[in-house]
Amino acid sequence: MAQAMGSPGYPTDEKVLRQRIAETLKNAPDPARAARQGAAAALGGDRRPRLKTIEAPTVVLHGADDPMFPVAHGKDTAASIPGAELRVIPGLGHDLPDALVPVFADAIAAAAKRAPKP
Repeated sequence: MAQAMGSPGYPTDEKVLRQRIAETLKNAPDPARAARQGAAAALGGDRRPRLKTIEAPTVVLHGADDPMFPVAHGKDTAASIPGAELRVIPGLGHDLPDALVPVFADAIAAAAKRAPKP
């Protein structure tokens, strides 16, 4: 499943994936948490009205190759947050590949730079 949801442009080595999954399962406080998270997401309703209340500078990152959520979802999320910037990342699936850490860090820095000075 991790490979199917992963980034075709930034595949994670299978050995590394297996180690991460084993570590996650070993440290998981509750094996049913993924099922609860999925149920909460499915039953949570339309979040766009609440997204419209976000005042913090926001960058929405979305994988161009996300097999779970089409890019239209990222566009809709960004459109629902006032002033949000959308960055669609080629080759990114529905994971956080190590190779893209600098891209993610740049997005965080860009949002931070737009924050009001205290």
